[in-house]
Amino acid sequence: MLIADDTATEATGSPDAATGSGMSQLGTEFIRVAAHELRTPLTSIITFANMLDAAEDILELDPADRHTALAAIRRNAERMQLTVADLMLLAELESAAAPLDAVRVDLRPLLHEVTGGLAVALDVPDAAHLFGDGPLLRQLLRTAVDVAGLVNDADRPIAVTASRAGGTWTVLVVATVAGPLSAERLLSMRIPHPDHPGEHRTAALALMLGREIAARHGGGMVTCVEQRGVTVRITLPHS
Repeated sequence: MLIADDTATEATGSPDAATGSGMSQLGTEFIRVAAHELRTPLTSIITFANMLDAAEDILELDPADRHTALAAIRRNAERMQLTVADLMLLAELESAAAPLDAVRVDLRPLLHEVTGGLAVALDVPDAAHLFGDGPLLRQLLRTAVDVAGLVNDADRPIAVTASRAGGTWTVLVVATVAGPLSAERLLSMRIPHPDHPGEHRTAALALMLGREIAARHGGGMVTCVEQRGVTVRITLPHS
């Protein structure tokens, strides 16, 4: 089952109609992901705020309980700040308002970095490089690897390969799943945030960001879930 692809839409009518349809789909997906990401921390904030606001005869809190409630409110507010920052980045990528800070990026050391700590079978040519925004490409590749790492059978390594055909690089990240897996379950899982250790975000938001990063570089990202495996395919132009 295909769960994420690039932003291209199939034209069934006029170019303007196709563009309008694509923008509408992107807007709907953006709202759905934003609502899902913000609902849980917002619910926690409201719950603990109501607890602190409760009358003494309804709920008596000692200082330790109040400290716990305030810490939970602060933690969830900070989580919402990270989510808003991710959503702002997503909007910037979709609008292509700011130019990319394109530099030479060597794929082999970058893939070694983002796969660190995981059992990986890495097949990348020594002279594999392209031009793009380094931090964004790191986030893109880290997302692909982390999504695979979520579901990969511990007895088998994640397969990561990079190959070039003409002016395009293709990076494949393949995980073997021990048990049945649905796209819905994968999208609801949480993966580590690439820029904030200890924080997490849903695979849905991470894959949406990854797709837009690839598209912003003139490439694409496709994630497929099958009963016993997950494949993430990233294509990027050489320059």
